[in-house]
Formats: sequence, C-alpha cells, structure tokens
Amino acid sequence: MLLSSTSLVCSYTGSRPASNMVIVDVKMVSGFIPLKPTVKKLERSEHVSRTEVSINNVLLYVDQVTNQTLSFSFVIQQDIPVKNLQPAIVKVYDYYETG
Repeated sequence: MLLSSTSLVCSYTGSRPASNMVIVDVKMVSGFIPLKPTVKKLERSEHVSRTEVSINNVLLYVDQVTNQTLSFSFVIQQDIPVKNLQPAIVKVYDYYETG
C-alpha cells in the first residue's frame, strides 16, 4: 500500500485581526483513505481543537486563523489503485456561519 503525506496551509485575509473558529474540510483523493492516528495527532497542536475522520474526508476544527500561515499535514494510504487522479477539494469555512 502506498502512503503519502497530505499537507495544507491556510491564512486569514479578512478585515478583522482573526477569524472565528473555522472548519477545514479536506476531501480525499479517489482511492485514498486518511490514517486516523496521524489526523488525531493534530489535536495536540495549539490550533486544532478537534478532528473528525471518515473514509471520504477529514474535518479539522481550527480555533482561529490569523494572517500568519498555519500548516497541517497527515498521512493518507492508497486503498484502491485509481488512474487519472484528480486534485482533492479543500474548503475552509466559518464554524458559526448560519446561512
């Protein structure tokens, strides 16, 4: 099985000094699954308060994001070989947004 490290960075570009709590929603690349222990390890960082892991995506609950770049990484494992892989989608959105 192929293992790969997935890394992402985010920063806040809004008008306030920092964001509210945000959710970083990382969809998995087809044929890959996240290794849960490597995701849960992010909860020990000062920025991530909680994580949720499923076969199709990873959710990171980040307390706040400032203009300082935050970096996160975890390991994914190839579960099924897939040809012509497409990039995965990552969304960052306000946890408290109601609409």
